[in-house]
Amino acid sequence: MINKEFLQEHYNNILLKNKDKLNQGGVKDDLLSNVLNDKRMSMVLLIRINPDINIKIQNTINNLKEIEPDSMYYYPSSDFHITVIDILKGELGRNIPENINEYINCIKECTKQIKPFEIEFDGLTASDNAVLVKGFYDNELQKFRELLRENLGKNNLKLEERYKTISSHITIARIKSKLNNAEKLIEFVEKNKNNYFGKMKVESLELCFHNWYDTQKQVLLNIKL
Repeated sequence: MINKEFLQEHYNNILLKNKDKLNQGGVKDDLLSNVLNDKRMSMVLLIRINPDINIKIQNTINNLKEIEPDSMYYYPSSDFHITVIDILKGELGRNIPENINEYINCIKECTKQIKPFEIEFDGLTASDNAVLVKGFYDNELQKFRELLRENLGKNNLKLEERYKTISSHITIARIKSKLNNAEKLIEFVEKNKNNYFGKMKVESLELCFHNWYDTQKQVLLNIKL
């Protein structure tokens, strides 16, 4: 059962397991030096974040910029999202699949079996290469993910999840060069582990063909729940 306690432990463990690497400067992503031209394209079902929560996240990013102004890439609010499921993984040369309508029909059938649900955003955590807003969801999202995995398989549609997604976090910053103030960054994340960003009702999902950082995107489907 994936409940708030389970997710809280999951998010806490992410920071705990990565503190040493962060203290050493973190794991940088060299591709962030040219993020707008990243060509690793993928097909993902995702959730966009509402404006009220976007504003609160942006305020947190502004505070992070005071600690690490140069060593991190900060997502613009237009690119904030929660990954529901990675359908086709990011890789160079990928195009929208020819059988895209089969994927769309499968997603539509699955959405008929769920209702709108809520996600609560409460606090920060950090991995070895990113800062995340912690998201906590109700059972409808878990139910939908399992339905979609099952139905994609039944319809012989390729699913290339990098890992089985269980969280509902928002990645807001990534390390592009060695951290200059790692200790202060960790301290900020820990001080804000319970910083409440609010709750949103999810009433639509977006099927998106985009690059790794969402700087290039094409919406293939926007479906109401």
